[in-house]
Amino acid sequence: MAEQNEMEKIVTPMVEHVCDHLCRFPWEIERKEDLEEVCAGCQMDQYTNRILNQYDKINDFEKSQCAHLLKELAMERAKHENLVADWKWHLTERFSRVRIRI
Repeated sequence: MAEQNEMEKIVTPMVEHVCDHLCRFPWEIERKEDLEEVCAGCQMDQYTNRILNQYDKINDFEKSQCAHLLKELAMERAKHENLVADWKWHLTERFSRVRIRI
């Protein structure tokens, strides 16, 4: 079994508690096959899948707003560094020809 993420560590015991203690069907249905059929149609699985999918979506850093802003920051920093380098070259060229007499 794959290692569980933090949300799976929270959701798994919750689902087990709901199924084992709150669901009425284990007390009403005796045959295991019939119970498995009822459990297969249970909406609890859909809810937990939505929770886990939302958690994965939120925690996908590459698609996050923060990642987008960091990429923009890196591009702006590169533009700034190029601009500074151009100005340094320009100033060096311009003032290297100027002789100051004292």
